[in-house]
Amino acid sequence: MQIFGAEFSLGDEKPPHAMTAKADLLETRFRLNMNRISGLVQLVSSHEALKPTTVFGSSSGTRADILRSIVVFLHATFEVALRSHIPEPGSKLTFSARTDLDKALKFSGIDAMPFRFLYPPLTQMAKRRHRIVHEADLLHDEPHEWSIADDWQLIMWLLAVPAFYYQLRISLRAANAVERAMYEKLGTAMASHVAFGKQLLAFPAVPPELRLQALQETVVTLETIVSTLHLDPRRGTKPRNA
Repeated sequence: MQIFGAEFSLGDEKPPHAMTAKADLLETRFRLNMNRISGLVQLVSSHEALKPTTVFGSSSGTRADILRSIVVFLHATFEVALRSHIPEPGSKLTFSARTDLDKALKFSGIDAMPFRFLYPPLTQMAKRRHRIVHEADLLHDEPHEWSIADDWQLIMWLLAVPAFYYQLRISLRAANAVERAMYEKLGTAMASHVAFGKQLLAFPAVPPELRLQALQETVVTLETIVSTLHLDPRRGTKPRNA
C-alpha cells in the first residue's frame, strides 16, 4: 500500500494455521480495498495536475474531492473489518465515539484495551466521514478547502486503519509474523507522525534565522517514519524481503 508516494507491505504471508472460508474472504476484501485506496493516494501524489501548488497551501477542486473520497472509502473499509466480527452484524451500531468501539469489540468477544490508543484517529476519521457524506464537508456552513492539516490527518488515518486490522488479527490469534511486525512498525510510525505534526504547528513561530534548522529537523522526522515502515521514498518500492 502507498502513503503519498511511498509503499509498504500489508503482509502477504498467510498464517501457518488453516483459515476458514469466511476469514479468507474478509482478509481478501480488506486487502483489495486498501490497494484501491493506495491507487487513489498514488494518483493524487503522482499526477502533476493534482499536486498542491505550494507545500503549505490549501487545495480545492478535484484533488480535494479525491482526498475526501479516500476518507469515505477508508472509513468504510475499517467499519467492514470491525462489523464483520460482530455476531449480529446487522445490529444498529455506529462507530463514531470511543464508547461505540468499546461496545462493538465487546460484542465481538475481543478485549478493547489494546485498541484504545487507536480510538482518537479512528473517531476523528468517523466524524470527518460524516461531515463529508452528510454535510458536503462544509465547515460552519462555509466551503472547506483541503489543508496541510487535513493531509496530516489523512496520513494518520492511513496508518491507523491497517494498525487496527493487524491488532484485530492479533486479538483473534490469526496474525502471522509479518503482520505482527507491521503492527509494531505502524504504532512507531504513528508516534513519529504526531511529532511531525507538532513540528508543523510550531514552525510559524520559529524565528527566521532558525527556520532552516527547523525544516531539517522536520525532514529527519519524516525520514524516521519512512525508515520505520521500510519505505524507499525515492523509488516507492517494497524492500526485497518485505
